[in-house]
Formats: sequence, C-alpha cells, structure tokens
Amino acid sequence: MSGERVPEIVPISSASKPTQVEIVGDRIRIASLEVVDRALAGFLESRSPEDRAETVERAMRVGLMALQSASGSIDVDHVRRAFDKLLTDAGESNKKATAEVEEILRKTFANEGGALPATLERFLGDKGELALFTKDLFDENRRDSALGKLNTILGTYFDGDASKLAHLLDPTREASPLSGFRAEIAKRFDDVLLKIVELDASQKAAKGERKKGTAKGADFESRVIAEYTELLRATNDEIEGTGGVAGSIPDSKKGDAVITINGRDASASVLRIVVEVKDKTMTGPAIEKELAEARENRKAEIALMVFSEAAAPAGASPFVISRHGVYCVVDPEAPDVAILEAGYRLARISALIRAKSEGSGADLSAVKDAIDALRSRLDSVKEIKKTLTAIDSTTEKARDELDALRAAIVTEIDRIEEQVRASSAAAHGR
Repeated sequence: MSGERVPEIVPISSASKPTQVEIVGDRIRIASLEVVDRALAGFLESRSPEDRAETVERAMRVGLMALQSASGSIDVDHVRRAFDKLLTDAGESNKKATAEVEEILRKTFANEGGALPATLERFLGDKGELALFTKDLFDENRRDSALGKLNTILGTYFDGDASKLAHLLDPTREASPLSGFRAEIAKRFDDVLLKIVELDASQKAAKGERKKGTAKGADFESRVIAEYTELLRATNDEIEGTGGVAGSIPDSKKGDAVITINGRDASASVLRIVVEVKDKTMTGPAIEKELAEARENRKAEIALMVFSEAAAPAGASPFVISRHGVYCVVDPEAPDVAILEAGYRLARISALIRAKSEGSGADLSAVKDAIDALRSRLDSVKEIKKTLTAIDSTTEKARDELDALRAAIVTEIDRIEEQVRASSAAAHGR
C-alpha cells in the first residue's frame, strides 16, 4: 500500500569474518550474522533481553517461510505468463497457417481457376488429351489407328479366300498343313476300301466254297442247332448236339442232335427226337434210310430232318410228315424260326402219338387237316418274303402281315396238339 513504509534492505556484512550458514539435517546454523536496519534494531531493542533471542529466531523462521511462499508464487506466475504467451503465439500461428492452407487449397482445387480441375480438364475432359488420344487410337476409319491396323491384320489373316487362314485350311494347297493330313486320310480310306473289297471277295469266295463243300453244311447245322437251343429254353425239352459222337450202332455218328422231350422232368416219360441237318441233295430212298438209321442210332421215336432250300426233295417245302419223321425246309443263311418251331412241334406231336396212341384206332384226320392249313399259311409267308425283298415302300405292312401269319401258324400248331390230346383221350377212354 502507498501509506506503508518499505524497509530498506541492506546487504549483510561483517567486520571481522563472513557470515557462515550451515545446514545439518533439519537444523540451520548461522554464525557471525549482522543486520543493519535502524527500525528493526529499535523494534528488537524494545524487547526484553530474555525475549530478544526467541524474537530473532521467530523472525528468521517467518522470513524464510515468507521467502519460500514468495518464490513459489513467482515461479507459478512466470509459468502462467509463459503459457499464455505460448497460446497467443500458437493461435496467431494457426490463423496464419489456416489462411495459407486455405489459399493453397483454393488455388489447387477451386472449380474456377484451380490448378487440379484445370489439369484434369486438360487431360480427361471431353476435348482433353486422353480423349483425343483414344479417339485417334480407336478410330476405325483411320488406317494408322489401333483399330485400323487391327482390321488390316485380321483382314489379311481371316478375311476371304485369299486370307492366310484360308490358305492354311485349304487341303488342296500343297503349302497347307492340312494337305498332308488330307493325303494321309485319303490313303487310309483307300486302304480301308481295299480291305473291304478284299473282305467282300473273300466272303463271296468262302460262301461259294461252302455251297460246294461240307463247310456250309457245318455252318447250317450249327445255326439250326443254335436256333433250337434258344427255342427250347422256355420249354421242358432240351437239345444236345451229337454230330461228333458215336451212337448205339458201332462207328455210326448218324444224328446231328437229339431233342429229349420232358428232359428236365425226371418224373415224366422221356421221348427222343433225332435231328438231321442236310445241305446236299439226296434221293428219297437214301433219305428214308438215313432217317431210319439215325432213329436207331440215337434210340429216338421220331426223326426231324431240316433241309436247306437247295437240297430239299420236291414237295417237302416247308415241311411234310413221312413214315420215319418230319421234313422241314428253311433258308440256310437265315432259317425261319416259325418253320423250325413248327417242324419241332410236329415232330414232338408225332413222337407222342407213336408213344401213346399207336394202334389205338384214334382218329387223326384233324391233325392232317391242320398240317395242310399250316402248309398253306407258310406258302403265304414265302410270298410275303418275296414282297419284302422287291418293294421297300410296303416293307412295314408286309412285316405286320408276316407277324400275323406266324402267330396263325402257332395257333394251328396249338390246335394240332389239342386234337392229338383229344384223340389220345378218346382212344384210352375206349
């Protein structure tokens, strides 16, 4: 305050020796201390001598504590002033930096007058350098553009008969890679054609030889036995090829196969049909003799002789019943299964008649009538075959008629068997 007296501060001095201040732990020791101050000296003089030492000690303690507090306040004020100055300087710097950055951003990115939009427009705009470059690069009307050059290259290699690709793929040009392939394929086809011609010639020669010799007879025999084997799968009868096996007559191999009636039924009576397959012409007596010998050699009740069309005796086609058995006539190259089945079933009926009804006086006239009807129907089958061979446009209709006639043949055979059973029952009934 303006009314207070400020004590004069006089430096500490000593006449004899300097003041010594010693700090020992929590103790302060002062030696040779002298303070020159009239007011303070008067204040201390007014105290009693006993209180002066305590007053000086208290004054020193209070003074040190005041100095300690004043020093801390001075440091805090100094820091506050420095920090305030720092904030002020930082604010000014930020304002300055913000203004500078804003100016730079405006110069760089402003829609009007900005460096970046101007640069992008110059390079990427509708009339920019990139647009002009791509237009020139892909202008198909310019021969020096990329598309123009590409069209020229593609035209050279792929367009028209004069292109390089056409030359490469033309097998008629000697320089074409396909020329050698074409020549190789042509050679292969010529080789295949030659082999086909040779094979056809050899087959024709072999066929001619089979017609002349016994080889055809062997093929015919195997074919007939195979057809009967397949035919008898669904029946209780079975067939066995015996052409290479001697029979009951010493050294005799008569009888190409034997059909055993009820061969799969051990409880039924067993009857045999001997099968002879002939592909060469024979006289009537020779046929009868061979059938009789075959029946005896194979212990059969009846014989079934299957002739080829060329070797069949007159009047035997498609089949006929004789004293020793049944004659059956088929095409050796493609035996008609319907005729083979009819011959087998007639032979089977004849065997059953001989075994059960012989000498019984049974009336078998119905059987003869049915056989005549069968012959008539099989003649119709032959006519239909001729139609199939001659007229391709009526093939489907003719095949249907042929199937109907074959079904009728089976029906007639069933009727014959029914007549046989009826006649046999009548004979036994008497």
